[in-house]
Amino acid sequence: DAERILSGGEYWQRQKTLLTEREVSFMKGLFRIVDMKRWYLCPQVRVADIVQLNGNIRPRSRQWWQLFRMVSQWHVDVVIVERRSFSIVAAVELDDASHLRPERRRRDILLEEVLRQAGIPLLRSHDARKLLQMTGEWLNTTGAVQQSPEHRS
Repeated sequence: DAERILSGGEYWQRQKTLLTEREVSFMKGLFRIVDMKRWYLCPQVRVADIVQLNGNIRPRSRQWWQLFRMVSQWHVDVVIVERRSFSIVAAVELDDASHLRPERRRRDILLEEVLRQAGIPLLRSHDARKLLQMTGEWLNTTGAVQQSPEHRS
């Protein structure tokens, strides 16, 4: 029982940083290209905090829990939100070598499907420069305009 273990000693320590060096460099690049008067960048967001199961599955059923548990352990590198409403605009994934492993590739396919079903665009690449360019272009075109709540029909 975790509570009993925790009460028996001190076991936790602070992580040195939230992001890897590569992710920090990428975030700094995003800060340079993103209009911070319009968007916020949220790093390391848990997928279960940006999607929810819809009414097609009975709440708290066995299938509901299976699907929830699947995404509850996943994170995306960055979530872009609209500054005024905090509505979710897109998710950004900077892939590293771990994304080449078969089990991670499977997870990536599942993540893409979850975000597709939820209507959240996923911008992803292993090339940081390419992903920065892709994100900047996407935010400056109709993709982001269509995602903003004030532009939805």
